[in-house]
Amino acid sequence: MTTIKMWVLLAALCLLMWGCSGPDNAAEAALGSRASERAVATVETLRVERGSVEETVETFGSVEFDPDETRTVSFVRSGQVARVFVTAGQAIAGGDVLLSLGPLPSSSLEVELARIDLRHARQESERLERLRDSRLATNEVVQLASRRLASARATLEGLGIDGNGRPKAITAPFAGVVVKVLATAGALVHPGEDALLVAPARGFAVRAGFEPEDAIRLRSGMPVDILPVFEAGGAEVDRAALARLHHVVDPRTQLVEALIRTVKPPRWMLAGARVRVRVIVRSATGALRAPREALLDRNGETGVFVVEKDTARWQVVHVGIQDDQWAEIRDGLEEGAIIVTTGRTSLSDGMAVTTISARGE
Repeated sequence: MTTIKMWVLLAALCLLMWGCSGPDNAAEAALGSRASERAVATVETLRVERGSVEETVETFGSVEFDPDETRTVSFVRSGQVARVFVTAGQAIAGGDVLLSLGPLPSSSLEVELARIDLRHARQESERLERLRDSRLATNEVVQLASRRLASARATLEGLGIDGNGRPKAITAPFAGVVVKVLATAGALVHPGEDALLVAPARGFAVRAGFEPEDAIRLRSGMPVDILPVFEAGGAEVDRAALARLHHVVDPRTQLVEALIRTVKPPRWMLAGARVRVRVIVRSATGALRAPREALLDRNGETGVFVVEKDTARWQVVHVGIQDDQWAEIRDGLEEGAIIVTTGRTSLSDGMAVTTISARGE
């Protein structure tokens, strides 16, 4: 009997303890479950504003002297190069002596033949003059012989044999830079052969190659930004123009070559340097824009998370022109909207957020 009473008392005590503490613990568990369902994400945001967006095609190129402004200095008579006074890359002033040209060697075949022709022409002219004095030749015949004598004398002088033996100086046609020296001291040259290439000191162009799929988007006259390969702080960007675009693929490089003509080359630009080339294909000024890092693709649609009252809301947007940093927003956002940049991939529509920074505010 005593054992039965003890079991009854223990059962009553358990019921009393459950009644006092059970409901409160259950409520706390329910609240904890609801709190865990209301997760809060920490994000960075940005205020949507207006600005410029440029769609570009980028490649590399090399600086050279503009081929349309490069001049060829040619020899106007035969001779032997006595001395070359300049080297490639040297700055020159208009009228500077570039090289000196002496006569052809007296022992050369050309000089010997020219002397024979001159001697014969002189003898023939003198003979006909004597015949004219004896009334055995007309004035017309004598004049023709005189012209032949003058021609033979000019031919010999054209070979540098003009009697004084001094070398003739060839001078620079304008101030600039020697691009290339084609003649060497001691060389035998003739009229029309090239001696040097010279160009204006800052007459630069950039030759660049583009992938064929990019080249079909380009056309002459498009604006181009030229930058140094290793961009230094404060390096001036040269805004140039696409001058010529080839319509064939270079079989060696598999690229389409283009010539970009500079307008006002910056101080850092030098012939022979490698540069970065950025052609502006399309641009929008004063466009509503969002950073590309804010965009997300979900279920085949592009959108952003807009923050309103500490809640992230998914918003589909229509994107236009894009560059490396920005995307033009043509529809779906209003100026001043706060959008998530960092932390967007972990969000879901309607999720609570806390902002640790808001760029652009």
